[in-house]
Amino acid sequence: MVNLTIDDKQVTAPKNATIYEAAKANGIKIPILCHDKKLKPFGACRMCLVEVEQMKGRQIPACTTPATEGMIIRTSTPEIVKARKMVLELLLLNHPIDCPVCDKGGDCDLQNLTYEYKVDANRFVDEKFHLDIDYANPLIERDMNRCVLCGKCARICDEIVSFGAYTFINRGIETKMGCEFDEALNCEFCGSCVSVCPVGSLLARPFKFKARWWALTKQKSVCSYCGTGCNLTLGVKDNKVLTTVYDENQGFHNGQLCCRGRFGYQFINSDKRLTAPLVRKNGVLVETGWDEALEIVVGRLKGGIAVAALATPRMTNEELVLFKRLMETVGSPNYDHSAGYAHAALTKGFARSFGTSASPSTILDIQKSDLLLVIKTDAYETHPVVGFEINLAVKNRGVKLNLLSDKRGKLSKLPGAKTLVHTPGSEIAVINAIAKSILDAKLADGSAVAVPGYADLEQALAGFTPEAVAAQSGLSAAQIKELAADYAQAEKALIIFPIGLAYAGHDSEFASAVANLAILTGKLGREGCGVLCMAEKNNSQGAVDMGFYAPLGGMDAGRIIDGCASGAVKTLFIAGENPAVSYPDHARVQAALYKVECLIVSDLFLTETAAQADVVLPACSFAEKEGTFTSVDRRVQYFKPAIRKIGQSRSDFEIFAALIARLGGQAPASPAAAFAEITAATPAYTGMSYASLGEQGAFAAVTVKPALIAPQAPAPAGAPGKLALVVGSALYHNGTMSQHGEGPMYVCPEGYVELSRGDAARLGIADNDLLTVASATGSVKLKAKVSLRMPEGVLFTPYHFGATPVNQVWSGAAVTWVTLDK
Repeated sequence: MVNLTIDDKQVTAPKNATIYEAAKANGIKIPILCHDKKLKPFGACRMCLVEVEQMKGRQIPACTTPATEGMIIRTSTPEIVKARKMVLELLLLNHPIDCPVCDKGGDCDLQNLTYEYKVDANRFVDEKFHLDIDYANPLIERDMNRCVLCGKCARICDEIVSFGAYTFINRGIETKMGCEFDEALNCEFCGSCVSVCPVGSLLARPFKFKARWWALTKQKSVCSYCGTGCNLTLGVKDNKVLTTVYDENQGFHNGQLCCRGRFGYQFINSDKRLTAPLVRKNGVLVETGWDEALEIVVGRLKGGIAVAALATPRMTNEELVLFKRLMETVGSPNYDHSAGYAHAALTKGFARSFGTSASPSTILDIQKSDLLLVIKTDAYETHPVVGFEINLAVKNRGVKLNLLSDKRGKLSKLPGAKTLVHTPGSEIAVINAIAKSILDAKLADGSAVAVPGYADLEQALAGFTPEAVAAQSGLSAAQIKELAADYAQAEKALIIFPIGLAYAGHDSEFASAVANLAILTGKLGREGCGVLCMAEKNNSQGAVDMGFYAPLGGMDAGRIIDGCASGAVKTLFIAGENPAVSYPDHARVQAALYKVECLIVSDLFLTETAAQADVVLPACSFAEKEGTFTSVDRRVQYFKPAIRKIGQSRSDFEIFAALIARLGGQAPASPAAAFAEITAATPAYTGMSYASLGEQGAFAAVTVKPALIAPQAPAPAGAPGKLALVVGSALYHNGTMSQHGEGPMYVCPEGYVELSRGDAARLGIADNDLLTVASATGSVKLKAKVSLRMPEGVLFTPYHFGATPVNQVWSGAAVTWVTLDK
């Protein structure tokens, strides 16, 4: 710490703090336009000028000047105030005075500082800029006439998002912020630039002219898309969520959001929301009251043994516990989520390898590590804000990045990143070969030999030599050995991989293979080390923690689907899932939904699955209820309702509680009471309460009991004359719910099939050609997307879209062999 004096106040600050940071930490305000706590100091706006006595009273920028021992600083002398007024006059010289029609009004730093410093006239005269406004982007409007050249848009796009869409163009008075070749903005659409813009130069188009800033109520919440657990502030007016509000002090991510989180909120107040219960009469779904709908459901649930349930991990912990209790009340052990296989990495793989069904590491470990081993470049697409953390770790902290994937990706472009592209479906064999190399090179930690299963693993790995695996993986033995040495020799190393409905190959065997690497090298239980399994949905970890998956003797999701088709399951209750689109093997799922005697669905929308139901119950979005979500790194977060319920919709908690009561059971009186029961019954949550969670949340405890497991690697397969199709997530989507968010659909409105330039040339395919993708289970028509990142012989397609259901060709295998026809 250093001691200094600011405006006659004795203060202390960290040694690496700037004057601006020291002042802010001690409650002293220094005006600024170009600073954000996530970004490196830049010193562009000169509003933060201060006087330092040791520098003979020179005016220096507080944001770029380090605070040193004994400094005497003055922040608001008459000379400083005069200088700041002149800076504002110069900024306003070419800036249009169009505040009445600018969406930034009330939240504009320039407007607020002009008011604060009483700049009501300008001594300087010049012509206003008349630059063309960029309306081409569906989400971000660019009006460079309002720009104050703070550079924050370019800096956040480069330093954090690592896309580099913006740069300074021209020099002197002609300088402006622009895109490559001065073209329209074409980027990732994350909206980071909009969030940090201090003026109205960059605006969120979905919010434009919806409301004035001061008319919004700001409600804090937690994002309901992926499992990262990002904090949100929702801008609410007239019971509608109109925008997301940036707050640089919110969450571990300091307010940073992806396209889904920032622009995908429109589903909350969508006109397509279900607002009343529906029952099927004479083959048609018609509106009814809650009493009739619930009585029909109760009548079907009685009897239990022929009843099954599938849940979305988007529900709260409290709702999942209550849904499980509902099944127990009717005597049914048949319940599951995420198609049964998408949580196996946690519930089976980690459970046997770590003795716990949770990741031993956190997102905060990313920037504290020395080496990141990311398996599947899709990790950026599935969890973009985690991708931002990886960007920061590599670019700011010099963390080494190795990638093992079936295709290249955005993370491959980071400085020094090493990407090994393997044959699809061979990742478990490659990971086993890495483990074998670690053992052969005597790079294992001394403690590994005492871990249960060491001898069996050593014997099982005998056939996974780098040379043997190289033949089936498309990698060289030298690459595998180098990857093993990099990982084992790093002081701190963290392995990251995604799981979800689209990643069937990331199963229990895969998870145990990954866990073996961390256990063998002793990279567990230390900062910056371990394994981070990134589950797909916002409460996927919570669904596992609450035990909403098949118990011993119960049917998992796969058996439930088969049971519906065979008649073993006569009543199926689906809460929030859309198996007709998101579960693999469309024909099998459709047959099950058609044959089951009674299908009950609770959802926000009349999805492809809900449209086939006998009873449809309108559920609430996360913005209309309270509860907790648990992120991929075990962070438990509490959130409250931001708006009143839409129409007659009810939270799933209220629906399940009403059903339990009608069945003669007893449900907790409130989500808070349910959470109290959770903390009493779940050791990892002991001591938590809504009050103690606050806005920051708390990490669920984890105790690791390592065991080495000999994972089974699938035999390499192939199909002469066919292409390997791998299914995954698109950057702008998560599951099928994002189809109802206008923002994601603006930029990625339909499915596609991505292929290499080599395959495109060989097959005579161009971008946007309509192709028929056919497999042994069916066919689907998709537009072509020719890409540099795909290896020859490999195709990629996202699974989110009901209009182009990829599950017609995808049966749930890690690799699907297909043909392409124009």
